[in-house]
Amino acid sequence: MEIALLADMVKELILDNEEVALPGLGTFVTEVVPASFSDRGYTINPPYRRLSFRERQGSDDKLAQLYSKANGTDLETSRKIISGFAAGVKGDLTKKKAVVFPGLGRLRATKENAFFFIPDEDLEIFPYGFGLQPVSLKMACSLSH
Repeated sequence: MEIALLADMVKELILDNEEVALPGLGTFVTEVVPASFSDRGYTINPPYRRLSFRERQGSDDKLAQLYSKANGTDLETSRKIISGFAAGVKGDLTKKKAVVFPGLGRLRATKENAFFFIPDEDLEIFPYGFGLQPVSLKMACSLSH
């Protein structure tokens, strides 16, 4: 298994699920961030979905089920493959302090080996926000005067 495949699987699953567990490593978690004002209240930012990582263990089997379905392997074999690969990612994290998930972001480790996730800036995991752009109120305010 390659890291790009794992990243693609996580991204596919995270579109329809709030959490996706990596056995023995932690859980990718999403939360919807509501629309907000920024830039001194002159810009309205649309809602979006934020992806983070928690070291607490999730109990879902979503990755193994997806891998099993895509590769025609039985669920138990898929669990072993996913767990083995996740253990390798954990080893890389403790040694190199960073693992890149292409198209998703970077999983990093602190000196104390606490893991945290930095999503790609252009990560799009909120289908309901497709096409929504920030709205500047500066132009609207200047046109009304």
